[in-house]
Amino acid sequence: MLPLPILLPFFALIALGYALGRFPLAAPAAQNGLRIFVLYAALPAFIFRFVVEAATPPPAALLAPVAFALAMLATAATAAALTPTRSRALAAMGSISANVGYMGLPAIAVSPLGADPAASGAAIAILVIDVLGTMNANMLLLTRGGVRAGAAAMLRAPLVWAMLTGLTVRFSGIALPQPALSLVAMLAGGAVPGALISLGAALAVGGGALTPARLRPVRVALPGKLILHPALAWLAAAALGLPPGAAASTVLMAATPTSLGYFLIAGAGGQDIRAAAALCLWTTVLSLPTLAAWSAALTYA
Repeated sequence: MLPLPILLPFFALIALGYALGRFPLAAPAAQNGLRIFVLYAALPAFIFRFVVEAATPPPAALLAPVAFALAMLATAATAAALTPTRSRALAAMGSISANVGYMGLPAIAVSPLGADPAASGAAIAILVIDVLGTMNANMLLLTRGGVRAGAAAMLRAPLVWAMLTGLTVRFSGIALPQPALSLVAMLAGGAVPGALISLGAALAVGGGALTPARLRPVRVALPGKLILHPALAWLAAAALGLPPGAAASTVLMAATPTSLGYFLIAGAGGQDIRAAAALCLWTTVLSLPTLAAWSAALTYA
């Protein structure tokens, strides 16, 4: 699944980004430049290539987003019920806003799961539902823009267009010229390191976010994100009869840390940005052992 030899380089890149974010990438302009490259060039190329080249999944694997969404709803409801009213929305969304773009899909792609059509198909389908659904939910609950702002952001999201373009190329049978394929491959090669270094640098901006006290308003979201969400995803995947590879992708995508998008939307919406930053940082740090544990559990299940 995702053994430590696969996970450790991912977290080493995040740590490198954190170190760079304290020094060479501390300037907002430097971080913004890296983020623009990742968001508008490297990651879309990676997703386009993955969508075009992935083997056709079995139909049952496409139920993975349903399992993922059911787990999200139950996790968010639990976090909201256990959190005071003032921070309820922040905790609920922090417990389900998974980092499936920067971490989940790339990790699955480079692991043995990447060769399983059920696993790769489920991962792509979950990314689609996460981009279309979770981002809008964050907009609706954490900002004043609501669904209209979320829909506008979705239409501007390069990842959405990369997925749609990849699906168009795949199902139309269009043969891209070799120079175009080489360009996509070159850009895609920078997606994983660029995304993870960018993530680490952004987390470094939180400064004192490592202070556990900052987590207090959203403390239930920490176990909610790393334990409850993947556990419920596993149960939902089993109940829906997902193939083993698709079930594994569903659980591992749910087990990824809280996404950076959640932090950015929370800040734009006037929420407690220190709590949001602390949650992103702590779920990222603690996801190394929890992801390894979920991977081991899936391997021996």
